[in-house]
Parts: sequence; structure tokens; C-alpha cells
Amino acid sequence: MELPFRIVNVFGIDGNPFSGNALGVFEPTSGVDDAEMQAWARQFNLSEVTFVVDDSATPTGGPAHASVRIFTATYEMPFAGHPTLGTAHVVADTATARSGATVDDVVLTMPAGDIPVRRTADGWQLRANPPQHRDVTATPGQVAAALGVPVDALVEGATQWVSCGVESLIVQVDDLAALRAAAPSPALMHENLAMPGRPPHAYLWCWTGTGTIEARMFAAAGAALEEDPATGSACSSLGGWFVGQQRTGFEVVVSQGAQTGRPSRLVLTVDTDATIRVAGRVADVGSGVVSRS
Repeated sequence: MELPFRIVNVFGIDGNPFSGNALGVFEPTSGVDDAEMQAWARQFNLSEVTFVVDDSATPTGGPAHASVRIFTATYEMPFAGHPTLGTAHVVADTATARSGATVDDVVLTMPAGDIPVRRTADGWQLRANPPQHRDVTATPGQVAAALGVPVDALVEGATQWVSCGVESLIVQVDDLAALRAAAPSPALMHENLAMPGRPPHAYLWCWTGTGTIEARMFAAAGAALEEDPATGSACSSLGGWFVGQQRTGFEVVVSQGAQTGRPSRLVLTVDTDATIRVAGRVADVGSGVVSRS
């Protein structure tokens, strides 16, 4: 039996085919259990791979619906931003082919709940779940040491655990040079920034101008340090941090991924009613099939 898949780049920059975060999307699958999904994600070795497990609903002027599973190479995610946008792009293509009419709205059901996604002029935009906040128990010195930044670069009181479906440590710094030079210690991240059921993830960000932010996302995978080129879930959590600060009614462009060689562009919107949205470009890269034999 063969399984069809597509590769897309999410949060890329127009004109740069090697920008953004790559995603593998397995189109509607049947008879593929959890262990095999995890094995295929490990085989592809991308930051995430998604499996559309049910997209039988046919739109009649409304949104397309699909159930989705998201896997990294080592574990399943309840929610992730670039997989949500990239999978919505693929689901919409399938629904459009079935119905003969362009589908611009998709609802993806995943462990974190139903995530609405809509087509925009230059990509796709998700609406995140309402944020949940958790205070940090580590001291500023411990946070700074774990993330390899000077303690005086941390903005006082601006470090917090935030989740819009998957939790990240949101850390604001006021020194762009410190952000770009950050050199986290995986051992200290595990020691000082431990997370339940998941490797420690920390999202560092800094204002770069009016309406622009630069960010970096680090994960401590055992003794190794991984940096993500574009992290929609953490960008959603940044929106949740702003909501917690009662700062709403704005849009900001977030740059990420330059240090990984995959420059990315995310657009974060926090509406006046505290609704959080994250948008970005989705570009097709290729498609194929894998054999299960």
C-alpha cells in the first residue's frame, strides 16, 4: 500500500524558495496507527509531519473539516502553528477539487481542539485558542543562564509560561544583539525550565521597531539544542502574553529563522476582543508517495 504526501513551506518569504518551515502532510490515511505515524515522522525528520485522518466532510458553502494528527520525530503535538496552516492549505485543495468551488475556510480538529483557519491575500491565518498563563518559578538569573543571555537583557516581569494549545516559555529581551547571540544550555534548560511531558521550549523575542519583532525558538532535546525556524504555536503564545498584559488591538510582523538559514515571516494579530491570530505564506514544494511494504 502506498501513502500520498505533500511537502510545503510555511511562513516563507515570497521569492525565497528555501525560507520558512518545511512540513510534510500525509493526505487522507486509513489503517495507519499511532506507531506508524510516529515512524513516518521519524523517517521524514522534519520539525513536524501531519496526518489527515479524516476529511470526509464535503463543504457546501461552509468550511472544510478535517481531523489531523501532528508528530515531531519523537512525539505527538496537540497543536502547532506551521502544521496547522500547511495542513489547511492541503485540505482546502482537496475540498476544492471535490466541490468544484474554491474553499477558503477550514476547521482542523486536533487534540487541542478545533482550530479555524482561513485563506488570506498572501497565505493562511489561524485563530488560536484562548491563552492560559503560568508563572515562572525560576529566577531571572536561572532563566538567563539557561538561555545564554545576559541577565540584564531580560525585561523585568516579562517572562511567563503561556499556552494557546501547547505551552512555551515566553521571554522578552530588550537587546537585539543579546537575542541574536543567545547560546542556550540544554542541561540548564532541563534543570531550570522543565516542562511536563515535553522537552523545554523557550521563545525569546525583542522589538526591532514599530510593529516588528525578531524571535528565536529553542528546544532542549536531551543533550542537544534545536532551534526552530518558524514557530506558529509560540507566536500564538506571544499573543497570549500580550493579552495577559491587556495589550490588544494591534498587528505585528515577527521575523524568525535567520540563524537557521531559513528566514521566516509570521504575522501576529491580537484583536480588541483578545482573539489571537497567526498568519503566513504557504508554498508548495513537492509531492509523492511512500510505500508501506
